[in-house]
Amino acid sequence: MAGELEVNKVVGRFYKRYIFENGKETILWALIAFASSVGISRLIALDVEKGKAIFGYLYIRGYHIHHFYWGILLLILSNWMALIKYKRLYRRVFKGIASIMFGGGLGLVVDEFGLLLTMEFGIKGNYWAPQSYYAIGVVLSLFLVSLLFLKAD
Repeated sequence: MAGELEVNKVVGRFYKRYIFENGKETILWALIAFASSVGISRLIALDVEKGKAIFGYLYIRGYHIHHFYWGILLLILSNWMALIKYKRLYRRVFKGIASIMFGGGLGLVVDEFGLLLTMEFGIKGNYWAPQSYYAIGVVLSLFLVSLLFLKAD
């Protein structure tokens, strides 16, 4: 019990010092959305391959629609939202929504990075290629560096 209380205090001080006081909540939301989208995508892919998934892959007219398409759409929408001028009252809300959409979209694209690199015309790529894990690690590192060392707007 006492150990949990100490951990909560340390996390609270870290959040206040590095995130809240420096205005980096949107970067944190983007990081959480990124990690969640990658994790959920990987779990769904595992379930589909095992044949235990609630739903399968999306096909339209015989073409498999990979989730990086949805990621690109989320990236476009989030950047569009970030470019629009909002009234001061809504700026924080829309900035938070845009950061979640950005992180989630980036996660969906980076998750299939290895598949995109190993895919050749007419030959299925390797979703589990190591390049995906390298890309995920690089993006996570960039998010962490942004949280710890860069200044927010």
